[in-house]
Amino acid sequence: MGNFRAIYGLVFLSTLFLSNPLFLVTAAAAEKPREELMVVQTVSTDRRSFVVAKGVKDGVMKGQEIIYANENVSILCKALEVNRNYSLWVPVDRNVNIPFNKEEFVSYNSHAYGNVALDIVGDVNNLTPEIDYSVEFKKFRTSNNFSLKASFDQGLSQSSSDVSADKNSKRSGYSFALEYNFRFLPEFEMSAGGRIDNEVYHISSASLDIPTSRVMGTIAATYHFIGFSKDKNNFYLTLAAGLGKSTTTVSGDKSSGTVTLLPEARVGYLMPFSKSVAMIFEGSVESLSASETFQDGTSQVTNLLNAKFTIGLRF
Repeated sequence: MGNFRAIYGLVFLSTLFLSNPLFLVTAAAAEKPREELMVVQTVSTDRRSFVVAKGVKDGVMKGQEIIYANENVSILCKALEVNRNYSLWVPVDRNVNIPFNKEEFVSYNSHAYGNVALDIVGDVNNLTPEIDYSVEFKKFRTSNNFSLKASFDQGLSQSSSDVSADKNSKRSGYSFALEYNFRFLPEFEMSAGGRIDNEVYHISSASLDIPTSRVMGTIAATYHFIGFSKDKNNFYLTLAAGLGKSTTTVSGDKSSGTVTLLPEARVGYLMPFSKSVAMIFEGSVESLSASETFQDGTSQVTNLLNAKFTIGLRF
């Protein structure tokens, strides 16, 4: 009987302590929050989002809310996009800008954000408009746009299958191009478009002008050197290729066929003057090869090396 009373007493005391809120708070406080240091991979130009190298494999889930901090400030952030290795975060409070910089060390604490903070943030969210996260992600990625360009072309050299190479080509002309730019990262973009060329080959010894026109579809890959500037002005490097139709007229006789652009190397400068429009300045060198056939069945292959200066608008 005595043993039964002792056991009953121990059970009663255990129940009393475990049901006491003060005891639960003390026990929870005994488990120290785990903090980790990590490097910010990149910060969006409008300072509304940032990327860290933690993804699904590290236990990060879309919609998860975490406290990030540096030595000066802490902010509560929400995971907007998550893949295996990386995650994109935005502040829960839409009035907060990201206080971190690219390649800065920040602390990541997934255990210091308790139920009380959740309740408070829930009340704040009810008082502020809902954030359109798809719009925020587009701001981070940098929006797609069109480019309209005009170029002046100057021939550097030319050779034909039945004519010896001319290293001092008298060929000149102009071209117009329209491109659609898909900028999937702040540094990288892919472009697709078309262009129209009009050139004239001047043969002074024979007082003869030979015009050539081309219509081509083009693709291009661009790298923006955004690290050299704090604003959106930047230099960039582009490699392009194209395929289309070429037509040449010699003394009234026309020849036509295919033309290949491979490659074109561009060095450019992007200078925005509003939120949606920017000026484009480019210098480039391109290699063209045209395989044309005259009406009498005679074929001719012409290889060209041109230098170009381009000015345009991106919108």
